[in-house]
Amino acid sequence: MKTNFLNIHDLVLVLTAVECCVLAVLLNLLPAKRMQPRQILSGFFGLIALVLTTTLIVWNGDLKVAAINQSPLVVVILAVCLLLQGPVLYFYLRSLSREITLLRWANTVHLIPACIAASLLVIFDINSLEWWPSTSLSGVENTAVAFVWALVKISPLGYIIACVIAEYKLRENLKALYSDISMSELKLADAVLAGFCIHWLWSLLAYVLEGWVSASVSDSLGIIDNYLTVILVNALFVFGLVNTRQLLSISAMPAAKPVQPPKMDVKVAVIEQAMNESKLYLESNINLERFAEQIGLKPRDISAILKMHYQSNFFEFINRYRIEEAKRLLLAPEFKDETVLEIIYKSGFNSSSAFHRFFKRMVGMTPTEFRQQTKS
Repeated sequence: MKTNFLNIHDLVLVLTAVECCVLAVLLNLLPAKRMQPRQILSGFFGLIALVLTTTLIVWNGDLKVAAINQSPLVVVILAVCLLLQGPVLYFYLRSLSREITLLRWANTVHLIPACIAASLLVIFDINSLEWWPSTSLSGVENTAVAFVWALVKISPLGYIIACVIAEYKLRENLKALYSDISMSELKLADAVLAGFCIHWLWSLLAYVLEGWVSASVSDSLGIIDNYLTVILVNALFVFGLVNTRQLLSISAMPAAKPVQPPKMDVKVAVIEQAMNESKLYLESNINLERFAEQIGLKPRDISAILKMHYQSNFFEFINRYRIEEAKRLLLAPEFKDETVLEIIYKSGFNSSSAFHRFFKRMVGMTPTEFRQQTKS
C-alpha cells in the first residue's frame, strides 16, 4: 500500500530533528561557567538530528526511489552518527569535571568503529535499499551489512558501561573538589545518560528479536525506538526551560592575590584567615580552584592540608563553616524575621536540599527545630 509522503510518524521525526538543531544552537550560544561540556552536548544533539533525518530518508516509502537513496551517502551518515553518539556522550560526562583534549591519540581511537562501518558501506556500495535488514544480499556484501548492523546495535553497550563509570567518578570528583555540586548540571547529565541507556537497550532488543517476530511487530519496535528518542529530546527541552536560572548562573571570579607561604603551619594559617576573616565560604559558587587562587596556594596542597589537618575534604570543610554561619543567623535577633530559605542563601549555600542535609547531620535537628528550641 502506498504511504503518504509524510505520515504522522515522519512528521514527529522532522519536528524532533528541528528541535535538536535548536537545542544544539542554544547550547553553543547561552553562557556557561565552562563551555566545553555545552559544546560537546551540542554536538550530541546535532548527531541526534542527523540520525532522525537520515532515518526518515531511509525508511520513508516515497523517498526510497529518490536519487539520494541510490548511493551509500545516507546510510554512511546514519551509521556514523549512531556510532558516534556513545563516544560523544562519554566525552561530555568526562568534560564536566575537567577540560579534555579531544584530539589526543587516545581519544581518536573512539572513531575506529565509525570509520570501519563507513568504509564497509562505501567499499561494497551499500545504498539505502540494500541497508534494509530484510534485503537479500549475496555472499560478502550480506556479511558486511550484517556486521555493520551488529556494530551499530552492540557497540553502544560498551559506552553505556563507560558512561556510568564516568558519571560515578564525576560525582566523586565533585564531592572532593567543590563546595556545592551543581545539581542542575548533574541532573542534566543523569537525564541524558538514563534516557539514552533506555534507548540503546530498546534498540538492541528490537535488533535481537527481529528474526523471531513478524515484520509488522518489527516495524512497531522500530517506531517505538524512534519515539523513545522523541520523548527524551522533549524531556530535556522541558528540563532546560525549568532549570534555566541554575544552568545559566555565572559568578564573577575575584582577582587573585598570590601568596606563597613555605611551611605547613603558615599554610594552615592562611586557610584559617581565608575562612575566619575573609569568609570565603560565603561565596555560593566557591570551588577548590577558585579558593586556591584567592589565597595563593596550590589546589593539591589545600586538599592535602584539609585531609591531614582537618580530616575532611573541601566539600565538607566549606559547608561546616556555612552551617555555623547559618546557626548564627538563625539565632541573631536582627534576622528573626528572615525565613529559613533566606538564611540558606545568606550562609553561602545555593542548594536548599544540600543545606538541610548537612544541617540535620551536623546539628541533629532541622533548622526550624533549632530556631524554635533556642527561643523556648
